[in-house]
Amino acid sequence: MNSTGAQSKRFGGVSALMLLALGVGLAGPVAALADSVTIDYYTISATDPDANHLSGGVVNNEVQNLLGPDGLPVLNTAAFGCLSDCFSLAHGPGNLVTSGAGAGEITYWSPKLNPFVTLTSTATTSLPFDRPSNFFPPNGTGSCDGGPPCGGFQAAQLVGNIVVPANTTDTISFTIGADDMAFAYLDGKVVCDLGGVHASTAGTCVSPFAIGPGSHALDVFFVDINQVQAGLTFSVDNTDVTVTPPGGGSTTSGVPEPGTLALFSLALGGIGLMHRRRRAS
Repeated sequence: MNSTGAQSKRFGGVSALMLLALGVGLAGPVAALADSVTIDYYTISATDPDANHLSGGVVNNEVQNLLGPDGLPVLNTAAFGCLSDCFSLAHGPGNLVTSGAGAGEITYWSPKLNPFVTLTSTATTSLPFDRPSNFFPPNGTGSCDGGPPCGGFQAAQLVGNIVVPANTTDTISFTIGADDMAFAYLDGKVVCDLGGVHASTAGTCVSPFAIGPGSHALDVFFVDINQVQAGLTFSVDNTDVTVTPPGGGSTTSGVPEPGTLALFSLALGGIGLMHRRRRAS
């Protein structure tokens, strides 16, 4: 056998292994892509003054059109600038920023602004989000809401980007449902408003509308503040757009899995061995 054939036989396995490692590394993230968002889980203490004290009912005018300066929903009452079609249930959220530029912001999603709120976990979750019941603290894994032994009430914020391809205008719509409150915003403007304390109910979202190319910020706020049940459902209804966590990420980071790294390291080791044997011959 000539030297070329011997080298081919000796290192063919290494070449194949290198190609396998590269193939797995390249193909893995592509196969795992999916619409996804970041979710922050909050637990609201059972001693929060709003717990079990808000008015029952389903309304579609609880929050103002724009997010406040702290990135939070703003209560839609005359005290905070509402002029018409104002939220009017007798007992609305009392956990509010009371003064300054953010006056009227609802603070169920801010440990900084609300001492009864604790951030318990941050994760990546896929869309559509579908937890219509038993969405209890901590992190949607508990067995009940309210006081001991339940540990409080569940709140959550879903954050992501809706990415529309270049040179494209798409029609987009949203669906939302919750027990109790849920609000969705696109680029800081409300697109779904499901207010009041109530059993699991479908919310009111804006009619389908055109959305231009680029990245559009998505924020969904959920809170359960009344004992018995809790749930959230949410979807972005357009197959042509991509929904990613903040920063343009996806359900995969693009970092190879440990097994892929092992294969790749083995392939590189084989290449090094090949070069050493060539130099020695």
